[in-house]
Amino acid sequence: MASKKRQKKMNELFLEAYIGMDKVCCHKFGVSNGGVTEYIGRLIKTKLAPGRDEALPRLVKYRNIRNRIAHESRALENIGEIGKQDLKWMESFKKLLERQADPYSLYLKKTRKSARRRKNARRAATVFVIALIVVAAAVAYFVFK
Repeated sequence: MASKKRQKKMNELFLEAYIGMDKVCCHKFGVSNGGVTEYIGRLIKTKLAPGRDEALPRLVKYRNIRNRIAHESRALENIGEIGKQDLKWMESFKKLLERQADPYSLYLKKTRKSARRRKNARRAATVFVIALIVVAAAVAYFVFK
């Protein structure tokens, strides 16, 4: 019986950690609920996010367990898949989310930096072409005067 109580307590702690992580995701994406689901959806679309391959399967697993707890009768007492390492991972992932150091945030930073570089390169090329045109016009003016 003590094992069932421990299992239930672990599941309650899991649910508490999941809800905290979900709230941070909701805030991040401006949604009122389903923040982890939103995060999963965006992470699925970003194949090159650093840390994606570790985070995505865990998030899907945790969301599925949360759904089972929420929708199956007596699931809080019967699910035995959660361990302390899962709670630690969720807590550390929540901190990564808060610091914007999670896989999706890192992906966005990387793509924005790359977009800025491309934009600056286009600007530099445009300035160079304009300078060449001005120099060519000046040379033509003085040569053919």
